[in-house]
Formats: sequence, structure tokens, C-alpha cells
Amino acid sequence: MSGISGVNRAAAASVPGVDEATVQVLTVGLGLIHVLQVYTSSMVAIAAWDWVTCLTAEWEYIWKKDWSLIKCLYLWTRYYGLICFSINLWLFNAEFTVEQCKSLHYLIAATCMWTTLGSEAILAVRTYAFLGKARWLGILLVGMLLAETGFLLYVAIAAVYQIPPPPFPLENPRGPCTASDKPGSHVVSGFWLAPVAFDLICTFLTVWKALTLQQSIVRSPIIKIFVREGLGYFLAVAGVNVLNAAFMFQKNPNLQNINCFLALVLSQVLCCRLVLNLKGAQESTSRPGTNSNTANSYTPGAPRSTGVSIPLRKYQQDSTFAQTDIYDGVKVEINVEHNNDDCRQSSDMKHHASAV
Repeated sequence: MSGISGVNRAAAASVPGVDEATVQVLTVGLGLIHVLQVYTSSMVAIAAWDWVTCLTAEWEYIWKKDWSLIKCLYLWTRYYGLICFSINLWLFNAEFTVEQCKSLHYLIAATCMWTTLGSEAILAVRTYAFLGKARWLGILLVGMLLAETGFLLYVAIAAVYQIPPPPFPLENPRGPCTASDKPGSHVVSGFWLAPVAFDLICTFLTVWKALTLQQSIVRSPIIKIFVREGLGYFLAVAGVNVLNAAFMFQKNPNLQNINCFLALVLSQVLCCRLVLNLKGAQESTSRPGTNSNTANSYTPGAPRSTGVSIPLRKYQQDSTFAQTDIYDGVKVEINVEHNNDDCRQSSDMKHHASAV
């Protein structure tokens, strides 16, 4: 970084008519822009890497399944998120004039908010399913999502402020297109605190339900995943979002949004992993247990069993969220044993009856 700092200082010193203090300020600003570009590029690389490593599980648990609400939310959060990250990566790394950025800087919050809302919707469906699809809870979660959407729209339209590029070149300054709070305002900090409030409510409800089930001596690997990954998601994303909100109070505008991509990528990655892990746990628990060495073998004189799997989701009365959450239904395995002596006796009786 020493070479980059030297280049930044040389560029700042090339501006005519500036004193040493101004040169120092420009050097720090150029350095922060470089850090922001490297930071966001690294976060996008992590999002792409996670997508590639999850392709096999995604094919098995998402693409091969019937269309449902949770499938649509997963695909939206995953693939729209990647598109959103690519757009913002372009804005942060390309060079734009002040006039060009006047319109483009609105894309930053306007595109990122829908990735955040996709992650929040997945948490809402997960919480709704885990608490037994209570009507009051569905109304509460939908109301909170609509309120958060309205606030994020307000921030994206009216609260963001274009950060002017560094004065290079002097005739027509060009630089990355970034945005932050308006001077003297801290409204954009709510862009990161609103998801924290929503996540806190969902996490509280999940933990409360898990404690209730534990008192009822209910054990399930799916419940463990709900609690473990739900708490992990909340602690990680809430911590980063609070950090983002705190950075919005920095005087240097280049520092205010430096952690935004960390929060966006982390929430997207953890939410998609949560869906895949829950789907994987559901598949493993609903699959009838068979021994691979004896499943297809037959021993003469031994009882034979036939397994019949009945997916109970076919008999669900409420189809509003049918197959949209973790509970895609359980399977009942009916093993019918056939005794050779009984079969032989039944055959003899049928033969005797036909002879008579």
C-alpha cells in the first residue's frame, strides 16, 4: 500500500494552488476510494464463490422442486443479488463525471434495498412456518415488511446524497459514483437499522418457539438448524448493520458507506445457505431409512416388506403457503410384511374354492 499512497500523494500534490493540509486531505480521500473499490470487489467475489459452491445443493433442493414461495424468494435473493452487486461494483470502480453521477447515484440504494428485502422475506416465511402459520403472525410480518419497504424507498429516493469525485482531472473531474447521507443528516443510517429491528423480532420469536418446543420434549434436526442458523444470521448481519449505521456518523463521506457491501453480501449468503440447509435437513429426515446392502436383496423363506411413502402435503387444506416453507410435508412409510406360509395357505384356499 506504500506505493499506492505515494501515487495518491503525487496526484494530490499535482493540483495547483493547494497547501500541504489540502494535499494531505486529498491523499487520504484517494486512499479511501481505493480501499472502497478493493473492499467491494472482494465482497462480490465472495458472493460469486458462494453461489458456485452451492450450485449442486441448489440444483437438488431448489431447481428440481416444484415452484413455491420459498423457491421464488431464494432465486430472487440469489440471482437478483448477484446482478445488484455487479451494478454497484461498476458504479464504484468506473469513472463518471459529476453530471453522469447525478442520476446514477440513486441506483445504489434503489438496487440494494430489494436484495435486503428478499433476505428479510425469507426470514419472514421461515419464522411464519416455524411458529405454526398463525394468522396474527402472518399479518404482523407482512405489515413490518411493508413498513420497511416504504422506509427504504424513502431513503433511496429522497435521502441519499451524491459524493463528489476527487478533482482529477482539473478540467472535468471524474471518479467513482458513490452516495451517502446528506450533509448534517443521518437518515441513511436507518437503511441499515431497519433490517436490524426486523431481524431482532424474527429472532426473538424463533428462540421463544424453540424454548417452548424444548419444554415439550420435541427434538428435531430441523429445529436445531432453525435456531442455530437463525441466531448465527442475526448476530452476524445485525452486527454488521449496526457497524454500518455507526459509520454513517463519520465526518468523512468516503468512510460512511465503506461497509455497505459487507452487510449486503453477508445477508444474501447466509439467507441462501439457511434455505439450502433446511431443505437438506428436510430431505434427510423425510427419506425412509433403508440399508443399501439389503434394500434390493431377497432371501427365500424370509418375510418381504414393501415401503409406501405418502406425502401428507397432498392433503393440506390451506394452499396459500403450501410447499412454500420448510415444512413441505412429512412422509409415512407403511411396511407390509408377507409371510410365505400365509401366502401359500391363501393360495391353497383359493385353489380349493375354484375347484368346488
